[in-house]
Amino acid sequence: METETFVMLTVRLDYLSDDQAAPVLRLIAEISKMLTALRSRLLSPEPS
Repeated sequence: METETFVMLTVRLDYLSDDQAAPVLRLIAEISKMLTALRSRLLSPEPS
């Protein structure tokens, strides 16, 4: 995910510490899972 890349870049460039970025990365992972589930749900055919 693009947002995850940006957060990792901020750590690499020393704008954030690993400890500061960790909660953000956890939220990004959680939101990514939710979006994947939503996409799957929207693409699946409705039961008749």
